[in-house]
Amino acid sequence: MASRNTNSKGWYAGSNYPYVVLVGQVGTGKSTIIEKLTDEKNLSGNSHKSVTRSSNSFWTYDGSMVICDTPGTNPEADKFSHNVHVAAALNFKPVSRILVVVKADIRMASPLDRIREFAEDLLDLPDEIIGALVTHMDTVTWSRSEFKACLKEELGIECVLFSGVHTSKRSLLDDIKANCTQTLNLRIDHENFLKMFKIGKSERKIILQIREEVQHFKKIKEQFDEARKIYKEKDEIDLIFEFQAWMEDQVEIAQKKLAKANDFLFYGPKAEAEAGYVANMTNQMRLILYDLRVEAAGHQSEHGAGDARRCTYCNEVWIKVEGCEGQTTCGSRPSAGIDVRNSTFGVLGTYIFSWKEKIFAMKKHTDRKIERQVSGTGIGCGKAIQWNRLPKVVVPQDLVKAIKPVRMDEVPILSKNVPGASNWHAAVDHELDNALNHLQLGKNPNGDKN
Repeated sequence: MASRNTNSKGWYAGSNYPYVVLVGQVGTGKSTIIEKLTDEKNLSGNSHKSVTRSSNSFWTYDGSMVICDTPGTNPEADKFSHNVHVAAALNFKPVSRILVVVKADIRMASPLDRIREFAEDLLDLPDEIIGALVTHMDTVTWSRSEFKACLKEELGIECVLFSGVHTSKRSLLDDIKANCTQTLNLRIDHENFLKMFKIGKSERKIILQIREEVQHFKKIKEQFDEARKIYKEKDEIDLIFEFQAWMEDQVEIAQKKLAKANDFLFYGPKAEAEAGYVANMTNQMRLILYDLRVEAAGHQSEHGAGDARRCTYCNEVWIKVEGCEGQTTCGSRPSAGIDVRNSTFGVLGTYIFSWKEKIFAMKKHTDRKIERQVSGTGIGCGKAIQWNRLPKVVVPQDLVKAIKPVRMDEVPILSKNVPGASNWHAAVDHELDNALNHLQLGKNPNGDKN
């Protein structure tokens, strides 16, 4: 999801300043916050319908920050268009903070529930970039500290800001900027749009089929867990990885069945609803797959991915996947391709899985030997180094994710192999590009160039 994002002119608009995106339901006070922080007028409305129809970015009144107002995520009509504009706001420039704007209520549980809903929809984003902004604080009696404690305990969100009628624009702006300590380049496209946004209405027939497909998927996992008990450790590890790959294929098969049974074209006025149905089913299946991913990652973690060291001669950073803690050579390759199993296991098992008439079956198909490679050197200076004496390096998050793939990004919400899916993919990317091109940022009021 992270990538380089530019506007249509190819440069980061306001790139030297914090960029904050406000998201939230209709009527929570997002536009009122924008008016307070930017001195803009006539942005907010008094009706329950969303006044903001597209995302709009503004400089704060002192030119120290860029803030983006987005449409409410539950408008009465044109839900897809609203969500496209929210996605464009996240694509516009590197994001310093996403603030979920909620309206204070007599019952403290109400704003907590609203934040929870958004937090669950934003699971693909790092927790540390998500925050909350509670408006209308002058209408309630519960304390800010009490709300902060509840939010941290229930959702793990520590960035919580508050605003009321008497909150000055200076103090609110300072509070927001104090919580803009990093930036993240986001990229929302057809691959992850359906993970972030809920669209479409429900038809009973389709919902029942989705429920049936998910139940079948769940039963396969349950029957696999029972059948694997007879396998020994080295066979079981191979089994887990191959079953995981087979289950990912079953997700695509289920998507095709759903599309075929209901004549989905992913084109025209029903396209949004059709894609939404597939996303609903796939997200439920991804949750079932998650346990397998965690278990597979546990086997991969034995490679010491958390222990990275830097060569003191050439500054190359290495991770040790085999050998002792003593002397080695900078750039020395492992003696074999990385195998997530114990080094004494020299044979990989392959398996055949099937699901027919609600019965899951599997059997071992064959064994294949691991081909050992000759030791050698790759990049690096080639000098002798003492591993346990090299300075440790913090392992980059991207590398940790590669070694421990517990994320579900590789399981497409709507596979490109589903007939008609390309129509949806092209339409989403086209709408996102149009919405991004609509976003403009005027001159900085303090006169600085950016």
